[in-house]
Amino acid sequence: MNRIFSIFLMAVLAFSASMAASVVTFDFSTAEGITAMGYDVPEPSAGTNLTQAGPVTVGGVTLSATDGATATRIWNSQGSYTLRIYVDGSITLSVGEGSITGITVNAANTSNFDLIADVGDYSADGAVGAWTGSATAVTLTHVGSKNAQVASLVVTTSGDGPEVDPEDPIDPNICKLDSLQNLASLEDGTPFQFMSDVYVNYQWHENLWVMQLDAEGNAIAGIIYGDTGKEYRLGSVIPAGWTAVKSTFRSLVEATEPAHFANAKDILSEDMYSAFDCTGYVNEVADPEEGWTNYKVSFDGVRLSEIDNRGMFTIYSDETDIDGTPIEATMTGFNKFGIEYPEVDDTERYSIEGMMSIYNGTMELFPISITSDPGTRLWKVLYAGEDGAQYKLNDTLLVVAASDAADGKLIYVTDNVEQVYYDLYADWGYAEWMAWYPDWIALDCSGDEELFAALTAQQALAPGTIKGKLQDRLTNPRLVLNGTPQPLAMEEYPMVTLFDYDLSQDHLAALGHEVGRIEGYFYYKDGVPCLCSEQDTVVVKLNFDYAPELEAQMASKQGYQFALLSVFKLDEVWDENAQSAPARRISAVADDYFTNYTVYPLQILSSSSVSEVASGRKPIGVKYVSPSGVSSSAPHDGVNIVVTTYGDGSTTTVKRVVK
Repeated sequence: MNRIFSIFLMAVLAFSASMAASVVTFDFSTAEGITAMGYDVPEPSAGTNLTQAGPVTVGGVTLSATDGATATRIWNSQGSYTLRIYVDGSITLSVGEGSITGITVNAANTSNFDLIADVGDYSADGAVGAWTGSATAVTLTHVGSKNAQVASLVVTTSGDGPEVDPEDPIDPNICKLDSLQNLASLEDGTPFQFMSDVYVNYQWHENLWVMQLDAEGNAIAGIIYGDTGKEYRLGSVIPAGWTAVKSTFRSLVEATEPAHFANAKDILSEDMYSAFDCTGYVNEVADPEEGWTNYKVSFDGVRLSEIDNRGMFTIYSDETDIDGTPIEATMTGFNKFGIEYPEVDDTERYSIEGMMSIYNGTMELFPISITSDPGTRLWKVLYAGEDGAQYKLNDTLLVVAASDAADGKLIYVTDNVEQVYYDLYADWGYAEWMAWYPDWIALDCSGDEELFAALTAQQALAPGTIKGKLQDRLTNPRLVLNGTPQPLAMEEYPMVTLFDYDLSQDHLAALGHEVGRIEGYFYYKDGVPCLCSEQDTVVVKLNFDYAPELEAQMASKQGYQFALLSVFKLDEVWDENAQSAPARRISAVADDYFTNYTVYPLQILSSSSVSEVASGRKPIGVKYVSPSGVSSSAPHDGVNIVVTTYGDGSTTTVKRVVK
């Protein structure tokens, strides 16, 4: 029975081929159809590889294949047969005489039915794809995900030959170009045929920006203006052979009156049509002589002006000239594509991507997208920031203390983090989560009484709302605010990690502008107030300055043992080359001073006289409690709740990270 069916099918095909116009069917859905084409019928859960089997010819039409992510094959799914074309795989239908004038592709499954043709017109409606045109060969490539599953192909041929020979120009006398770079040298009004492939970089209405790679791999950009009759995907490769007319509009060189545009024959990866990152080079890109016309570019960290009623705006970038002198670079923007434009904030930084153009000799950027800079993590600002640069902090910052003194109205905040995703060297393949110590920074209110009072009253500040200029990064980092940070409501204010520094341990390794607890004996030495590590005998002294409201309380209590909530300020720059991390913690002792520190007390936590210390105020026991509640006489690694018991029965509790 099968043999009779096969002979009948071949007879029908042979009869059809003898006609001037014939129809040939390639049936992949039945074992009989597969055998009739000359392929082996695959076993269940197996496939017949078309590329290994080689081309087959039925009724004068030859079918060949190339492999994609997986071999192009006829697959047997428990008796259900389909042709499966995987991503970037293809089939080619060709004729030795005449031309192919129509192809119907019947899908077995429409979920990934995403084919493109290299010539002619192809479109799909549900489970049926239709190709029209006139060609000696047509290649159908699958560009969707997974695989396209085809049940059958119906090919219509004609004996009249193809309408256009793709090897020859449409008009033998037309000017032929093979490089977009040479378009500008043509006289306006000159028709031409383009003899190289180009790929699509962006399309908007009748504006088609294309790119071409020269022999050295350099990208050359151009713009085609007019109705090509096609809607192309980004990265679509447009075959050579299209025609246009060279025109110049307000100094922009264009290819107009486009014709003879074929379907894309391939889809390139996103890397090919992604924007050139020109961050820091606004001045160069805005120079017409630099040749950025028609390229897709992007800039990070720029400021924007409000858009006017014509769609015009200005892009501002903080850059340096060739001598390293800071400058403000600018570029004109025009909202040609009518994108949704953000409400501009003078203190905000934006990332912008768009197409470069030129109008009357002035370079313009047509934005494709504008996004607000999400901000920078505090640890990155402190370890890799630049003084004088504007930053937005992308952390929840906890407000711990405030001081209104000679060095300004300062709000001391911390990110309170105990680990960070360390990705400063991600480009080198180094990025991982790391244990970390909480970082600190002061928010400088610049004499603004109202702002200072408002922030002092807050517990936490919302990420993305803290913006300002970084100053004194290598000593006592502060962000000079240029906006009002927004409060963040928290159901429960978390315990803030405060380091507990005991001078009797001869160790101090605080950050600049860190708030912490310090304990020592208070004396005047050489007329200078200081904290000392031991009573009467000065082993280690700490430079000391009063918070004004505490001066009267402490001046008369020489020899007292004080526990102070304090701000630590560095008098030397951080050692960025230190081997330990964070690298800027300094603990070197010179002579009998921590000469690189000054401590500013904010609050007296406790004080004991000499007699009180002698009578039992001295500590008699310390226990360390982990966050999970485990108590020990020795510190746990990381966070500890340190409970100190004194001879008089009193206790103090401080959160402490043991290094």
